[in-house]
Amino acid sequence: MRLLSLLAIICIVSLALSMNSEALTLNVCDYGAIADGKTDATSAFQKALDAATSQPGSSVYAPAGTYLIAGTIRIPASTTLKGDYSGPGRQKGTIILSTFGKGKSDGPGCIVMSGGSGLCGIAVIYPGQKAESREPIPYPYAITGAGDVRIQDIYLHNAYQGINLDGAHANSVRNVWGEPLKVGINVDHCYDISRIENVHFWPYFTLDKPMREWVQQNGVAFQFGRSDWQYCLNTFSFGYHTGYRFFRTGESKPSAGVVYPAGTTNGNFVGIGADKCVIGVDVEDCFNIGVSITNAEIAPFGKVEGSRAVLLRKGNTGNLTFLNCNFWAVPSSLFEIHSGSLNISACNIHEWAVVKKDSSCIIQTGGRLNVNGCTFNQGGKLAVLDGADARALFSGNMGVGPLKVINRIGNRAVVGKNNPRIEVSAESPSAKVSKD
Repeated sequence: MRLLSLLAIICIVSLALSMNSEALTLNVCDYGAIADGKTDATSAFQKALDAATSQPGSSVYAPAGTYLIAGTIRIPASTTLKGDYSGPGRQKGTIILSTFGKGKSDGPGCIVMSGGSGLCGIAVIYPGQKAESREPIPYPYAITGAGDVRIQDIYLHNAYQGINLDGAHANSVRNVWGEPLKVGINVDHCYDISRIENVHFWPYFTLDKPMREWVQQNGVAFQFGRSDWQYCLNTFSFGYHTGYRFFRTGESKPSAGVVYPAGTTNGNFVGIGADKCVIGVDVEDCFNIGVSITNAEIAPFGKVEGSRAVLLRKGNTGNLTFLNCNFWAVPSSLFEIHSGSLNISACNIHEWAVVKKDSSCIIQTGGRLNVNGCTFNQGGKLAVLDGADARALFSGNMGVGPLKVINRIGNRAVVGKNNPRIEVSAESPSAKVSKD
């Protein structure tokens, strides 16, 4: 009997401990949040989030409604803030009106996440931002991530800067809509796989408004500094100056004894789109291991001076590959290569020189260029090849009319087995003539 009594006590204690260790779901309204869009709910949100830390894995729920947040909400580690927004697009469900950080682009913004935290189902709107203005008001990033964060089902109506993933190793970002005005998503100093999926940046806020031109001239939808094994799937941008920017970042020291090295991005980008942009893919620098872009669609449309679907700038040291991609509505030249390596394979080049009729499809002043197995839906000036260190190869391409290459790099250009034959105009004594 004593043994049975002891076992019963052990079971009761174990059950009690188990019940105490269960994750909590707390409601911000129980901590004083009022969803009237007027009463500052920052303190109520923070009290609920802090209370949730008593049990790791707990959640804080903000029911559908409009909450004024005049400060910064900090989501603790192993805690998730959840709302009722599920997209796609438009402000609805759980809406946060953010007023914090007006006039400043640095520092903490509306929501700051800790390592291992989550953010789901929230729409963020900046009521101080007016689309009738010619320029936006600076604000810090609406959401600042950290290592192992999960950001899902988010609407960023008119954030000056959207999501900052600097130092957010192993992050997961999916199902994001809106129109961040200056920068959509910033990825930097990430040394484990970063995943960005199903993101749609479109002029929800500035369409047909005076501020639209500013975003077209200054906005960057996605930018990548140092990111090892970056994965980007089904992302889209419309009406930004730059769709996708790659740059070399400097060293970062986020805390004492912690150093994030400088560097660039390598990774896999599938199903990405850049529509009505000045520059679709702008490579200031990328990793020589390579950036692979597959199934992309890039259409710059109406801009002429300096507009490019793809630009590899001088100083780039990396390799960029396009596979099975579509390019159209290119006002002047489609590709411009100054250094690094550009591989274009099995792509559909529908058109170029739509506005500036004498433009060549490709401008090369340096680096390596490999064009193979592509379909060209128009004839005309295909490439101008120049530069002391430039190398180029055109092979196995298909066209509908005569294509011409102006060769100023001699036998460092090889053209062969194209249908129809590509005409090579040798503008140097040693230029290699096509053997199609």
